[in-house]
Amino acid sequence: METLYIIEDKCSVRREGSHLKLMRLGETIGTVPLVGVKTIVAFDTVSITAPALDLLMANGIDVIYQSQWGKVKGRFIAANGGGVITRLAQYTAFMDTKRRLEIVKPIIEAKISNQLTVIRKYKYRDATDDYDKSISVMEASIKNLFAAQQIDEIMGIEGIAAKHYWSCFKQLLKNPDFTRREYRPSPDYVNALLNLGYAFLHNEITTCLLAKNLDLEIGFLHSIHYSRNSLSLDIMEEFRAAFVDSWVLTALNKNQVKKENFHMIEDDWRMTDEGFHKFCQLYHKRISPWREKFQKQADKLKDSLVKGGEYEPYIE
Repeated sequence: METLYIIEDKCSVRREGSHLKLMRLGETIGTVPLVGVKTIVAFDTVSITAPALDLLMANGIDVIYQSQWGKVKGRFIAANGGGVITRLAQYTAFMDTKRRLEIVKPIIEAKISNQLTVIRKYKYRDATDDYDKSISVMEASIKNLFAAQQIDEIMGIEGIAAKHYWSCFKQLLKNPDFTRREYRPSPDYVNALLNLGYAFLHNEITTCLLAKNLDLEIGFLHSIHYSRNSLSLDIMEEFRAAFVDSWVLTALNKNQVKKENFHMIEDDWRMTDEGFHKFCQLYHKRISPWREKFQKQADKLKDSLVKGGEYEPYIE
């Protein structure tokens, strides 16, 4: 297990020989051997004693602190470092146009495929000709990816597929408030919920990529911008529909989240405090099995970069 998650609320991590001991309210709740561990991800409610941190640093184990909602807050990096081979492979792939295309195409193929899975699942609700046409265009977009020779061309293909996807998406909602996909400011509460879900997804992916010592600012699809985690945005594409969009559909159509859970602030729809609390409760129920999937994708990307093989994206 290269990445170890310590998510027990308000627990203390102490050193016991060459192991870690997890305690809460004076009682031991578990012991953790460090064999094979390279990174520990701990919630910000977890306290790590100085002797335990010294043991981790001595063993070259980095520690990533994140909030319970997935936001990375900081990182302890062992002095002996690690990950240089991974980062060199990442930089080499970034500078090689052919190699970048070999990574980007599967990412966008997965994104469109997972979007198709979402709208096909609900197709029985709308069997119009326009709906069928959109599915056909999206299927053709996947085929067109293989002939693309430039990143901009791939982005154009993805944009066409996205236009048809969101046209279908709005028909899957029981309420008529969603008319188009917009980022910020959110023109309606559906867009606000999507944006919040994507923010949480970004945090989860960022944690997994950090744990593999990848450079977050060097993406293959998204261009480099100062302080932007372009690589996180790349890998997010595979999970937007599968993890966020399908969940938003369920939450809204089953009235788990309602319009009343949002309010308008300066022309931007945002969640109320009560609505955000409800969202977080639903999120924690959903996230557990997905973290392993996110970690596996970070592993696959790292292996592809270091070993030079094909990148296998996440497809539902």
